[in-house]
Amino acid sequence: MSNLEKNTVLHITPHLGGGVGRVLLNYLTKVKNNGRFSHEIACMDYANEDAKRTASREGLLLVDNLFREHADLIRKISDADIVLIHWWNHPLLYDFLVRESLPPSRVILWSHISGFNPPYVFVEPLFKYADVFVFTTPISFDTEEIDALPEKYKEKIRVVWSTAGTEHVASAMPKPHGGFNVGYIGTVDYCKLHPDFIKMCGSLDIESSRFIVCGGPMDREIYSEAAREGLGQRFLFEGQVDNINDYLAVFDVFGYPLAPYHYGTCEQALVEAMAAGVVPVVMANKTESYMVKDGITGFTVNNENQYVRAIRELYKNAGLRNAVSSRTKEEALKRFSLEKMIDEWDKIFEEIIDFPKTPKRWAGRFSGSNVTYFQVFIESIGKYGEPFSDYMNAKNNAQRIKALQSIEKIINSNYIWKSKTRGSVYHYNSFFKDGLLSAVSKSIAL
Repeated sequence: MSNLEKNTVLHITPHLGGGVGRVLLNYLTKVKNNGRFSHEIACMDYANEDAKRTASREGLLLVDNLFREHADLIRKISDADIVLIHWWNHPLLYDFLVRESLPPSRVILWSHISGFNPPYVFVEPLFKYADVFVFTTPISFDTEEIDALPEKYKEKIRVVWSTAGTEHVASAMPKPHGGFNVGYIGTVDYCKLHPDFIKMCGSLDIESSRFIVCGGPMDREIYSEAAREGLGQRFLFEGQVDNINDYLAVFDVFGYPLAPYHYGTCEQALVEAMAAGVVPVVMANKTESYMVKDGITGFTVNNENQYVRAIRELYKNAGLRNAVSSRTKEEALKRFSLEKMIDEWDKIFEEIIDFPKTPKRWAGRFSGSNVTYFQVFIESIGKYGEPFSDYMNAKNNAQRIKALQSIEKIINSNYIWKSKTRGSVYHYNSFFKDGLLSAVSKSIAL
């Protein structure tokens, strides 16, 4: 079948880079010459330089900064046979969904968050909007928003595990090295990382242990905390790395303690460590508990003390470590394969291509071109938007102060709300000129 005969899939992303970027680019590289579908990427914001180089090298169609050119994006949507929106709470994406009306189209929303922790939550209008809504993990069915969703919208839900593949790490072989290395690859920020990470590392009384931390963006507070605790000599903060196999080869254990409020779903870094045979020790959060079978393909722990004990036991018992390593590698290569994801997407594309194209319009409390940016933010956070609505509707200073007190409680409830990105009020304020976004951000300064 020639490219001219293929059905086109337009991928819309808030930006392109990081974990989602790797998943999408690896997928498109693999399928670009196969099947009955051709693909194009449209970024609301930027595509990073690495993504652009990969797209150019592989001959993939990529356009970015379309938040300035909504008319161009709408034309692309009209021309596409299928529109696949890679969704999470990003200001530019929600601005587009809430304020714009789409021409007749077939729309899939693929969620790249679990949905358990605000401001990364599901809202009902998303399921009204999409023809098909796809989770990256089945644990999202357990969120309270999905439990309360009408059955007619639940029927739209499918699940496709998100993976950038495992082939690139399957050949990683352990290299001789001194000491005992506890490795971490991922987001080095307490929005994702367990807030007691440094404390737990300090409690590991293994004289030869080192902690190798790869990833970014680097939260300087974490680096400074290690120094304050006198652990600077035991930590190697490597920043973003490209040669992950070189690091996986010298990790004895993959210490991956994430915060209980983290937003992740498929944890590509964890997948890669498991596929390389590095035994993971993780907190018993929903995502990690689904991925790691305790005592079989790694260890899930309930608290900081158990985390330290599990790593200490793996240090003392090389036989246990080797046995679990073999099992985790075998399972990861099978369970998290790129080929499996490709097959699942082919089925969904074959299903939706028979749907009629229909116009799309946001059906929430606020919608249309006259909606303010503050109202867009409120739409993005569902029930958590009530105190923000109270602030917007306040008739006097006393009501505003009361609303701000409620907002402050929400923002102090987890690190994600305090982030300068990740769908927080500060994130929205960084993109849009809006008096209320600015007022709240300044009133509850970070």
